[in-house]
Amino acid sequence: MDADIPAPVPVEELIARRKRGRAHATDGYLDRDEVASAWPVVWNYHLVIQANEVRTRQASMTGTYGSTTWTEYNAEDVQRVADAIADGTAKVQPEWRRDTEAGRAEQQRQNEQRRRQLVRTRWFQAAIGLVLLLGVGAIVALIIIAL
Repeated sequence: MDADIPAPVPVEELIARRKRGRAHATDGYLDRDEVASAWPVVWNYHLVIQANEVRTRQASMTGTYGSTTWTEYNAEDVQRVADAIADGTAKVQPEWRRDTEAGRAEQQRQNEQRRRQLVRTRWFQAAIGLVLLLGVGAIVALIIIAL
């Protein structure tokens, strides 16, 4: 295992670390950051959650600016999978792990794919902005000529 991957943290300890006054997952559930602390060797949490049948629930809150929803993960299931990861019985493909060459390559590939999508989106937005700017400029020029 790589030295830069921290040791897993037991779910009970994660829950005990919660600071008073901050928003946390409902009792018996963990948020995404807590799952990441419980499974530090995993980078693709979504696939591990699906493969190991971790129960989830959608939580929501309505405030001044509308509703916000997020996913919470069953604490017992997260601990079960953390224990299974530790003893090698969890359903975790090498591509989903931080400590394998295949996992690092897949993570790099997905990061590059997201970066390319972001660049395409920004280029498209810039092109739309330029077209709008040129269109407004042309209208202003026609109005000035007409006067």
